[in-house]
Amino acid sequence: MGIQLNHISGLTLSLLTALALAAPSGQAQEATVQTIPDALDDLTSTYSGDYFENRTITRQFNRIIGFGFPERELEWDGNGTSAAVRDILLLQTTADPTIRVPDLVNPYTTTLLTMPSDQTPYVGSEFIFESF
Repeated sequence: MGIQLNHISGLTLSLLTALALAAPSGQAQEATVQTIPDALDDLTSTYSGDYFENRTITRQFNRIIGFGFPERELEWDGNGTSAAVRDILLLQTTADPTIRVPDLVNPYTTTLLTMPSDQTPYVGSEFIFESF
């Protein structure tokens, strides 16, 4: 005794076809790239908000009633920022054996160690290089 599934499979196929035609078309979303400083700035005010956000009537009313704890919000923001900085530093140090940073602009082209040395130091100079 077998079960007749001919009418169920036809019904299922027609139902799936109707759902596929009625489904909304997908839309591509723009990917926003956020820089590290901008992301850290956003993290510092995720829960606590900025000054102007904290001065609203609803925010003050919630604090009077007991629904907003500024200390807890600041703690959550601090923990999030700390975790993000720790992850960023970990990525920077584990991605490559050498930490590479851009050189700062330097107006000096020589150092005291590379200058020609005399036995008599310059007047007013505190650096005295003695030959051993």
